This record gives sequence, structure tokens and C-alpha cells, in this order.
Amino acid sequence: MADFDLGPAVIARVRDAADILEVVGEHVQLRRQGRRWVGRCPFHQEKTPSFSVDPERGLYYCFGCHAGGDTIRFVMQVENLEFPQAVERLARRFGVELPPRTPAARRQSQVAEKVRGLLGEAQQWFADQLVGPAGAAARQELERRGFTADTWSELGFGFAPDEWRALLDHLKRRHPEGTIVDAGLAVVSDRSDRPYDRFRKRITFPIQGGDGRLVAFGGRILGDGEPKYLNSPEGPLFHKRSTLFLLHRARRPMAEAGHALIVEGYFDCLSLHRAGITQAVATLGTALTPDHARILRRLTSKVLLCYDADEAGRKAAVTGSRVLLEAGLEVGLLDLPAGRDPDDVVREDGVEAFRSLLESPVPVLDFLLGELPADPRERRRVGIEVAPIVGAARDTVVRFGLLEELARRLDLPLEIVQERARRAAPTSRPPAPAPAARQTTLPPGEREILRILLTCDPERRGSILPQIYPPLFAAPLARRLLELLREVPEDDDPVQRVIDAGPGEEITGLLAELTLGTLPPPSPEGTRAQLAVLLREQGKRRAAQLQAEIEAAAARDDTDEVARLQAEKRRIRLEIPKIG
Repeated sequence: MADFDLGPAVIARVRDAADILEVVGEHVQLRRQGRRWVGRCPFHQEKTPSFSVDPERGLYYCFGCHAGGDTIRFVMQVENLEFPQAVERLARRFGVELPPRTPAARRQSQVAEKVRGLLGEAQQWFADQLVGPAGAAARQELERRGFTADTWSELGFGFAPDEWRALLDHLKRRHPEGTIVDAGLAVVSDRSDRPYDRFRKRITFPIQGGDGRLVAFGGRILGDGEPKYLNSPEGPLFHKRSTLFLLHRARRPMAEAGHALIVEGYFDCLSLHRAGITQAVATLGTALTPDHARILRRLTSKVLLCYDADEAGRKAAVTGSRVLLEAGLEVGLLDLPAGRDPDDVVREDGVEAFRSLLESPVPVLDFLLGELPADPRERRRVGIEVAPIVGAARDTVVRFGLLEELARRLDLPLEIVQERARRAAPTSRPPAPAPAARQTTLPPGEREILRILLTCDPERRGSILPQIYPPLFAAPLARRLLELLREVPEDDDPVQRVIDAGPGEEITGLLAELTLGTLPPPSPEGTRAQLAVLLREQGKRRAAQLQAEIEAAAARDDTDEVARLQAEKRRIRLEIPKIG
């Protein structure tokens, strides 16, 4: 839950402040077409532009894939963010101050912002040390790894000198030592109360959250020493079980590549990004978790694992495969040469050698079975242990296919393999991924009459609304939009008034779908024809309701009620043929 009060008034302020042309223009090359702007949709491949933006109303719609909504919805879709995250991102960008939700949330927000400010100061100090006299050895190491000076600032490299209190002394001129410790930049000694720098003799790099803001640091030891890699501790901003290194850079590339690539090490990930393989992310000193999988599932349907070619890497890949399958993701693995990691392959063999691995990943079952023993009995004993892993796949079709193939390879009855998988199956599965945007399906007449009400002049809208009975709208979404339209004052813009009411994503998407079309404004004749269709459908629906009520009244022996209902049903039957 967001730490801010995202009520309708606040959301309206954010929506009003956000320039949809500026936001969309970062992802779509737009050109003016009348009062709208058009371009190629960022959500699906197309040759002919079918993506339309209405800057006056702050709406967009694609006539190819039917994605549509307002600026907030666009940021959600293009950046794969939840609604509160999208609102917060737009608020920061366009200078809208968001009120904290509660006093406790206000305090939490203040602490988080104080930590974020300290991290920002530390990042600048680390960067200064890298280019200063103390950073000579760190600069040499980065260059040895292929990171030239022009990439250091872009990737955020820094250096923590081999001193006990250098950063602490720098920061404590403006901040209390306790605050610096709380931010994870200093550690209190077990033998005294005097804190010292957490990061020493390390190349540093920022760790950012999914929105690109700094949440922690990672540090790689320069030379010998343990641990080789060190992270900031968990705190108000940093939760390693739900943080993926360089995710903020990898979101769009994942969508373009059709997969995410997960590697183990920071430098593996940084090397791949430097080489243009920007769909790569890394876990932060922890195994792949269900939280990671849920984040990835919102971004892509396929994940490739690329772990070191050693025993520890294999174990991590096995565990990660199961977590991803449980989340409903397709899984493949990259088969690295023995003793090599992705950084080695890119630096020594070149980026094309690594791209060739990406183009031919090892299927998950091939990887899990590996080199099976030749003896049939031993082969089955070892191979059956794979059943719980592939049997954890959330997708029913994928799960059955993997188990069926496993049974074939082990020469075992499918029932035995399924039973072995069933005994280890998870008690619950994660929710299915959100479906892709589709054109809203509305009954005959309802779509057209709503479009007319949104685009016609106030006088015509005022004459149509009294003839329509909202409870008889078959589609709940259409019924809700009609109820909102009935509350619009006669001379107000109905589209803007409904948007200002904060109706939610579905209604906003429907508004975009109905108002950004290329159809001409409805004529009086067309309006009468569409109204006739709608009223005819509503009359049939009301007649069916009345029949059910008549039968219920007859069962109660309520003859007066039966007579009244029958009279109303006869009236509707007489009126339906006259409509239009």
C-alpha cells in the first residue's frame, strides 16, 4: 500500500499536471492529426500507426490492441507499474506534492526521504573518490573489466577507500551518526559504541528500486578479502527479496526481447548492459524468490537463467527454475562453458558469442535431467526427483507437457510421475497474470449509445438520458459509466467530468475507447436508430424480469400483483415494435 493518500482529489491533481504528450512522446514518435496525435503503438508491433492521443482530455487509445486510458494508465502499462507507483512517479515528475496517508505513514515517509537523501550524498562522495587520487586502483580494475571512463557515471560506479571513517566523517558534518548508521552506511562496532564505514576498499555501485530511485549500495572488494560482494542492510527502502539489480533499466528491453535474463553477479549484469544486452537483471545476494518471480511475471512471460557453470550455480538454477515455474513463467537456461561466467564470455569471446547462447537456451527439462545414469533403474531413481520441480508449474498445459515428457524419457507410466509430482505440489499457487488489454465487449446498442452520450451536444444528451433505464444495462461497466453521465451538469464536458470523478482504470479505458474513435459525430437519424436498438433490448430484458416476478407473485397467490405485472408486460410488448 502506498504511503500517500491517493484519494480522488489527489489523483485528479496528478492527472491534470501530467502532460500526456510529454509522457507518451518518450516512447512513441507522435505526429499531429487534427486535434489529436498519432503514432505506432508501443504495446504491439505494427507498421501502420493505430495509436491515438487526445491531449485535451489526457487520453490514449490503440485501435490495434485496444490498450487505452489516461496518463496514469499509460505509465502503468509501459513501465509495468502498479497504480500507486505510477501516480507517485508522475507526481514526482510534474511537481505534485502527495499528502501522507496517516501520521505513521508520514513519519515513515520522512524517515525514507531522509535515508534517500543520505544515500544520494554518499553516491556523490563515492563517485568523487573514484576519480580522485584514492581511486587509481579502482579505475584500473574497471578498465581491466572493460568499463571505460565514459561509462562510470552512467552506471554509477564509485569507490570506498580503505579507511575506517572516511565517509562517516564526511557525512556527520550535516547528519547525526545514528542517522548514518540507520541508513546502512555505517556499522557500530561490537567492541565499542563508535561506528565505522560499512563500505571500505570496494568498488561501489548504486542499487535502485523498480522506479529508478536509489535504495541501497553494493560493493565489490578491490583485491583479496571477504566477503567479495557486500550490500547495504535491509531498511526502510531496501528489501533484497523483492529487489532486482538494474530492473529499472531492463523493463522496456525485456518487453522488446520477449524475455528476462537473470544472472548471479553484479558485474555479470553490468557487463551485459554495457554490451547492449539490457534485459538482464541480477538477484542481490539471495536466491530467486517468489517476490522476484511475481515482479517478472508482470513484465514478461519468459525468463532465461544464466548462472555460473559450477555446482553452486547449478543448485541456484534448479531452485530458481521451480520458483519461476510456480509463478507461471516459461523457463530456459543458458549453458555457459565450464568455469566461465557471463562477464568472462562477453569480455573474452565477445558479445556475439553470448548472443548465440541467448538464441538457443536449454529447455528446462533438459537442464534438470542433465547427464542421467546409463543403468535404467538408477536412471529412473535419479530422474523421478525432477517430477516435483516441473510438477510445480502453474500453467496446466505446461505442467502436463513436462510431466508427460519426463515419463517418456524415464520409461515410466505417466501416472507414477504425476503422483510423485502431486505429493510435493504447493498448497496454493500465485494468481494468474493480468490479461492483456482487449476491446471492451458491450451488448448491442449499449456501446453506441454511450459513445453518443459522450460526444453529442448537451441538448441531445438531455433528451436521451430520461429514456434509458440504467438498471437494465446488461454490462456492469456500461451501467457504471451511464450512472456517472447522469450526474454530469448539462453544460459540462461529460468526458472530462467523468475523468475528474476518478472512476477507475476500466472506466477510463472505456472512455478512451469510445471517444478516440475515427467514426463521425452521430447524426440525429443515427442517434434515433441506436436508441431504438438499445430500448428494444432493454424492453426484452424488462419483459423477462416481469415474467419472473409474475411467476413469483402467482406462487404467493397475489392476484392483484399478477394483474399489475401482466399489464406492464403487455404495455412493453406493444411499445417495442413502435420504437424507432
